[in-house]
Amino acid sequence: MNIAFLSSLNPTDIHNWSGTLYYIYQSLQKDHSVTWVGQQQYAGAIDFHHSNYSDDTPFISEKYAPLFGKELSELFDYECYDLIICRDYFFLAYLVTEPPVIYIGDTTFRLFNQYMQIKDMEFLRMAEELEERAIQKANHIVYSSEWAKISAVADYHADPEKVSVIEFGANIDDVPPFQDDIPNSTCNLLFIGKNWEMKGGEKLLDIYHEVKSRGIHCTLTIIGSGPEQDVNDSNIEIYSYIDKSTSEGKVTFRQLLSRAHFLIAPTLFDCYGIVNCEAAAYGIPVITSDVGGVGQVICEGENGFLMPIDAEASDYADKIQDIYLDTERFDALRKKSRQHFENRLNWEVWRVKMNAVFDRLLEDEEGFYIPVYAINVKERKDRRDHIVKEFENKPEFQFNLIEACKHPKGTIGLWNSMVNIVKLAKEKEEDVIIICEDDHYFTENYSRKLLFKEIQEAYMQGADVLSGGIGGFGQAIPVGHKRYWVDWFWCTQFIVVYASFFDKILSYEFKEDDTADDVMSALTNNKMVIYPFISEQKDFGYSDVTRSNMDNQGRIREHFAWANAKLQATEQVCQLNKR
Repeated sequence: MNIAFLSSLNPTDIHNWSGTLYYIYQSLQKDHSVTWVGQQQYAGAIDFHHSNYSDDTPFISEKYAPLFGKELSELFDYECYDLIICRDYFFLAYLVTEPPVIYIGDTTFRLFNQYMQIKDMEFLRMAEELEERAIQKANHIVYSSEWAKISAVADYHADPEKVSVIEFGANIDDVPPFQDDIPNSTCNLLFIGKNWEMKGGEKLLDIYHEVKSRGIHCTLTIIGSGPEQDVNDSNIEIYSYIDKSTSEGKVTFRQLLSRAHFLIAPTLFDCYGIVNCEAAAYGIPVITSDVGGVGQVICEGENGFLMPIDAEASDYADKIQDIYLDTERFDALRKKSRQHFENRLNWEVWRVKMNAVFDRLLEDEEGFYIPVYAINVKERKDRRDHIVKEFENKPEFQFNLIEACKHPKGTIGLWNSMVNIVKLAKEKEEDVIIICEDDHYFTENYSRKLLFKEIQEAYMQGADVLSGGIGGFGQAIPVGHKRYWVDWFWCTQFIVVYASFFDKILSYEFKEDDTADDVMSALTNNKMVIYPFISEQKDFGYSDVTRSNMDNQGRIREHFAWANAKLQATEQVCQLNKR
């Protein structure tokens, strides 16, 4: 699936949104072609603002929501995506687009402002309106907690049926093996948080001292922030910053979590708490405030404990003491914490659940399909397995495997196979078909919406043949946003053939030295190709049709590389001429 990831923040930068945006993006890329969209529009709005307003007028992205809506609607009108995932309400509020949109996040504005306490009434009205518009505009909404879903339904009148709760995972690359036991001569407390005050840092120190006062040998490791005053305690270690994107940072983070007995998080506010998922990955029980969406991650008594926000340090110390001194209970809690990570608090589970949402969302769009006839030599099982797999889970195609006609000369066998397919298509009175060879594969540029759009527009321009990707051509002229007319072409691994061309194919007397691509190029002037290519040929190391490809391993990939480079250059020249 071809997905547009609409975000003002760079999803390939692990430092944004505590790394969550990065892991969402990486998870989506495992199954789909994902493109970050929005950076150009956001940067353009900032440049416009700085050019037209004084430095003491702050840039407020919400004020540019109508402009974002206009620009992005125009973009999605000609860029073909199957699905849009949007993170920012100011991008979505005024968006008008055909592909379905999923709005994703961990809170609503109303909930967020319960902590922020913004008093600017003009901004509040604007933000509330944008949030409501975005929620109503979205085809589906995915939150990380029931807490956020309840607000969307109650505060913004969201249809409960179009809101899913899918828990975020732990933002770690290398999942540690679970330690059956860890040394317990010292109780190692852990705190992770960038905002010392908001995350309850001062209460944390009180908790630490309270535990120590009870005769429990205790250490405290602080990651991400720290108190303003110097801490004169050899048992307190402070790591103000650990960059988990570096090898050194990963090692340090892993070492610190591997020795921890409890994660202490007396936070004043948290929409979810990714750090609690990370603790679960290491089998670390969490003792935290019952605020925001934290209760989605922490199941009471299983992977941690939820404390009232006004709980005293002594209340936390009581819990730590009870669990730590009961070895059997503590070990069971650690194992259960790890199970919560493995069963639900990881990005693999998130990926599977998100794909299920995609499937449900796109079900309504299914129903129209195009017949595909894939040619395969019966003895070539490796190619047959390959081509069948290429069309798996693509309901937009009615897939038919056609046994290739045998002939001492492969070019003639291929043509005869194509003729038989066209005869069959004509008998069925089909308007358009796809003829496919068994070495075809879909590139990352493939999109159902793109293919159908190009098929329809090429038909309206009188095309007889539309190729998904070619290995050679002479001249190319742009006739659509992602479609070129070509004077001739090589390679027929994926070609759309219209009914207007059927009789020409059937009436042609194929000659000994002919090739299918040369003949099709000669039979019609109305031939086009989609670019960037949605189809190319896989090099199996042999060819049943073309002798030169058989004798020169890797030649076919060279052809496609050359055609790609030439069309890219053509595209760049066309763009320059538009300026």
